[in-house]
Amino acid sequence: MNMQEMIRSFPHQINEQFDNLKSETFDLNLFNGIKSIVIAGMGGSAISGDLVKILTKDEIVIPITVIRDYSIPSWSNEDTLFILSSYSGNTEETMSCFDAALSKSKKLIAICTGGKLQEKSIDNNVKVIPIPKGYQPRAALGYSLITLLSIFNKLQVLESNFLGLVINASNKLDSFYDEFCKRDSLAYTIAQKLKGSMIAIYGVESSTDHIAGRLRAQIAENAKMLATYNVLPEMNHNEIEAWNKTQFSNMKKIAIWISDKDDHPRVLQRIQITSELLEEIDVENIFITCDGDNYPERCLKLLFLNDWVSFYLAEINNTDPVPVDRIMNLKNKLS
Repeated sequence: MNMQEMIRSFPHQINEQFDNLKSETFDLNLFNGIKSIVIAGMGGSAISGDLVKILTKDEIVIPITVIRDYSIPSWSNEDTLFILSSYSGNTEETMSCFDAALSKSKKLIAICTGGKLQEKSIDNNVKVIPIPKGYQPRAALGYSLITLLSIFNKLQVLESNFLGLVINASNKLDSFYDEFCKRDSLAYTIAQKLKGSMIAIYGVESSTDHIAGRLRAQIAENAKMLATYNVLPEMNHNEIEAWNKTQFSNMKKIAIWISDKDDHPRVLQRIQITSELLEEIDVENIFITCDGDNYPERCLKLLFLNDWVSFYLAEINNTDPVPVDRIMNLKNKLS
């Protein structure tokens, strides 16, 4: 499967995995009394945790922490739900967290396609939730996203009606693709502007921050280009001073602003004023926002659109978006 097919499958991944998990059951006695949630993963396996955290910010009162490291939080204990997520099942940082989590809690769940994580989970009576093979981890976001949401629903920390919102939103992505993501549509137009540019991506704290971070990562892995990422309002208290005419003077400079209509009015005002200030020093501004009946729908549309931007940018750069040779070379050297 090529990257275009993998990205296109995003809404169908959500529906497929939702159906796959309908029959999954959990021992609610074992998972009773959850007071904190730790999601451990790296790269594409971690971003789903970030996104679920912002998607459910008004739905789940239990604090969620996403770990991209070899260690788990010192405050975690027997009341912590640990979710170990590794698409391959062999991510060494996640395996390290698995071993540490076993010493703290019995509330462990593994999400993987197999590998060492599945083997050790079976050996230690840890619940394993399988996800389909054959994808690049970064392109299996629909599977991992709905898996986390389904787990939270089955553990009774997330209401079923919220899952319904997500499924309904995913069902609107096909028509959204036809209008905004096909070649020569908005996604392609944005990608054309980004070619050969110095790119800075800005999201909004606790709203579009991780969507902006996802775009940075997708541009890196798919288009093989560097981009920076920051959030508002924090960006206005430091990074705004770093923009000047002389830096990257021979390059086209682009600032991408990703926001939601329900963001704080003062933050939206900050985006408008800051973009105007940057325009004075020849920075081109691109504003990305999506319409939708609710926040989950708008988030899914932003994610889908941005993935297509990264794909078309790779195509414009004559770059194959699938291989991650340097990542694999690094892993080989570490092994």
